Amino acid sequence: MESDVIADLRCKLKETEEERRKAAQYGLQLVESQNELQNQLDKCRNEMMTLTESYEQEKYTLQREVELKSRMLESLSSECETIKQQQKMHLEQLEETLSRSHGQEVNELKKKLETLKAELDEARLSEKQLKHKVDHQEKLLSSKSKEMQMSERVHESVSSETLTLQIELTEMENVKTTLQEEVNELQYRQEQLELLNANLMRQVDRLKGEKEEREKEAVSYYDALEKARVVNQDLQVQLDQALQQALDPNSKGNSLFAEVEDRRAAMERQLISMKVKYQSLKKQNAFNREQMQRMKVQIATLLQMKGSQAEFEQQERLLAMLEQKNGEIKHLLGEIRNLEKFKSLYESMESKPSANSVALEDDTYYTDLLQIKLDNLNKESESIKGELSIQRMKALLESQRALDIERKLFLNERHLQLSQSENMKLRAKLDELKLKYEPEEKIEVPVLKKRREVLPVDISTPNGVCAPSAVGEEDYRLSPQKEEAQSCSDGSEDNNLQLEKTVSVSTSGVILSPYKSLTLDIQPRKEKKCVKLTGVPADSEALSERSRNTPNSPRSVSSLLQGSEQPSPSCLYRCMNCAVCFLIYFLSIVCSIIPQFHLPTFQFSKTLRKTKMISRGKDS
Repeated sequence: MESDVIADLRCKLKETEEERRKAAQYGLQLVESQNELQNQLDKCRNEMMTLTESYEQEKYTLQREVELKSRMLESLSSECETIKQQQKMHLEQLEETLSRSHGQEVNELKKKLETLKAELDEARLSEKQLKHKVDHQEKLLSSKSKEMQMSERVHESVSSETLTLQIELTEMENVKTTLQEEVNELQYRQEQLELLNANLMRQVDRLKGEKEEREKEAVSYYDALEKARVVNQDLQVQLDQALQQALDPNSKGNSLFAEVEDRRAAMERQLISMKVKYQSLKKQNAFNREQMQRMKVQIATLLQMKGSQAEFEQQERLLAMLEQKNGEIKHLLGEIRNLEKFKSLYESMESKPSANSVALEDDTYYTDLLQIKLDNLNKESESIKGELSIQRMKALLESQRALDIERKLFLNERHLQLSQSENMKLRAKLDELKLKYEPEEKIEVPVLKKRREVLPVDISTPNGVCAPSAVGEEDYRLSPQKEEAQSCSDGSEDNNLQLEKTVSVSTSGVILSPYKSLTLDIQPRKEKKCVKLTGVPADSEALSERSRNTPNSPRSVSSLLQGSEQPSPSCLYRCMNCAVCFLIYFLSIVCSIIPQFHLPTFQFSKTLRKTKMISRGKDS
């Protein structure tokens, strides 16, 4: 009877336990489904936000492109007109310069032609004069020769008076010829002066023409200078008008928008420069990676070559030791042969006295004494030889051990070098595979957000809804410095060798709301991982102070105002959240009452990582 009651109670207990397990499973399924729905809702909202942002960005870019194209067309038309005017001015200047250069060249050629003509006239005149002189000299020479002949003939038949008369006649003729030569020279000089005068008159005429041309050029320059002065005066008037308009406060526009436009243009230029720098640094990084890859391959080959070289050195060393041992063996064999010869001689010497011992028994007493001493010495030598052989065996054993140890050492060194070379090769292959298959890490650029002043509005909101929304918004708008501090703290937690993780999970921390950014940012605050660094306590405190993720950290007014801008969740979602929280609270109480009932642990680390990724994506 009692056994039946116990069996019934056990069956009821099993049924209740199964029902509780089913209830727990159903509760977990509900929580998971709620999480999935929340994730889907957040994904849809994020997709909608990204689409709207992309459409707005495209709209803005298209508007900017249209404005830029219109401005480009206007600027191109103005540039075309200015280029046409510049080309016209340039053509006019070229025509003027060419005409001037042509006139200068013509004048130079005229000068050269006149000088050549003058030189030609002078040469002709000199040639004519020289010809006339030559003819005159020939005539004089012929007359002188005739006179000499006549004087020789007459000298014999003529008297002295006639001779004197003839001499006077010749003298008078000589004077006449000299006077004639002087007259000719004066005529030549006159002709040269006339030619020089004609050349000078030509030069005067030419200089007069050049003077007239220079006067015309001066007049044209004066006209151009007057025109330039007029243009300069017009430009000065326009400049004064522009300065007056700039100084006029009524003609000024809104300087704030101009500053914003200037800042935008500067930021766009800075963005372009940063992109160019990023591309150059990217190329440099790829080049450095390739160089590192090559260096690793070369180091691996060098290590392999070093291993083979060490093996060759060991082989040479072993060969030298083998030759040394062979020499020692040969030396020992020679000693053994000498000892055998000595032993044979000693035995022969012993055999001879044994044959003659009968005859010489009573001869000497000293022979027996010497024989006893010799036997003692032989025994001592045999004992010493035994000890020596033992010591030699010990030395051989030690040398064999040393050789074995050296052999093992060389083998270990070779294996070490081979493993190092293989390790370097594997690292090189791993780097190649990373470069091939792993995508490049996206660099998070901190975005400077502008502050917006929001006027406070008197809206009665419940404290339970406003506080988490503000906290969620603040976590959603984390600054890049906090994210970097969190990443540093995560890196320090991974690098430490001894970490003692004490995870304290509170039941009231799992509050689900339709906004994932709120819930997933609240969960890490109430479900913390308390990490105790055994080696470096000060660093952990500094990192925790740097991250500033404590619930008592001060909140800024702008974040609270921005958090209050989000719409409050609907009544249906609030009811669902309350029901799920009540269910989880009930399950936790059941688990605390019944220790045999174990619930699976919630994986809050994944949700924390998702929230970090989503918040970083939104901030970027």
